[in-house]
Amino acid sequence: MGVPGAFGSILMGGLVSAMLYGTTTFQTYIYFMHYSGDASTVKFLVAAIWILDTLHLSCMCHALYYYLITNYGVLTSLEYMVWTFPTSLLINVLVISIVQCFFAHTISCLCRPQKKWLVAGPIILLVLVHLGPALEAVIMMFVNRDVDILTQIRFSAVLPALAIVALVEALITISLCVLFHDSRSRSAFPRTKRLFQTLIIYAVNRCLLTSLVTIAEFTVNVNQQDDWTMGLDFMIGKLYANSLLASLNTRQYLRSQHSGTESAEHINTIHLGNLPQHSGDVPLSVSALGKATALRSEGEPKF
Repeated sequence: MGVPGAFGSILMGGLVSAMLYGTTTFQTYIYFMHYSGDASTVKFLVAAIWILDTLHLSCMCHALYYYLITNYGVLTSLEYMVWTFPTSLLINVLVISIVQCFFAHTISCLCRPQKKWLVAGPIILLVLVHLGPALEAVIMMFVNRDVDILTQIRFSAVLPALAIVALVEALITISLCVLFHDSRSRSAFPRTKRLFQTLIIYAVNRCLLTSLVTIAEFTVNVNQQDDWTMGLDFMIGKLYANSLLASLNTRQYLRSQHSGTESAEHINTIHLGNLPQHSGDVPLSVSALGKATALRSEGEPKF
């Protein structure tokens, strides 16, 4: 496998990954500028995600430089994996696990106390199960630097790990959509219904891109296209990092949209009939996609 055939798709994946890192950095800056009042644990989580993403970019750049610059034309170098490639895989495993656990925690906050572990528990369990084959693949790559190791661990480690990641994404999205739809159906206020409709759309969009890339990586793995597998793997961790940051950074937008809708409805009510605002129609505490939505003041039960 020569350099053009092996590294064309890998280089493209690296370039897209570098652009996604710029988005990660921008979103991290936006978060610390606008959400300085968040809990220390959330701010630590955001900082940890950005640091891991920065390390991943460094490992990716080193791997590409090693093959395309330092050992350009040295065909024997293509038979071995440089140490930064399995390191980048390990960082991806950590980022994906952290992000999925974050959304599992969010789902548990949305559920009733007696049902939260019934809904969020299987998701957390699958995330932990995913660590088994994922870490096995990384360790095997560190122990055996031969490129042929990818063929040996494909069906025992790589494909099971990707399948579990895709399954967890589906469970997170379905859980969020069901919870938001249930709250929407129980609400008597049009503005609250519209808000939950927006949250459902956000939940689907959050899952869509990460799921598509995960399924694409699974497909090229089955077809034994290692170059495309590496290119997609460079991107997948950054997609998860951006999905978490986007869910945190949309809170202010959702609050402003909800506040604007509430004001418009209040003005229309006065104009049409000089009717007072209902005492039960109180402002909704809107959080990010997948964050707990407080509706106790409206008397709406949780899922």
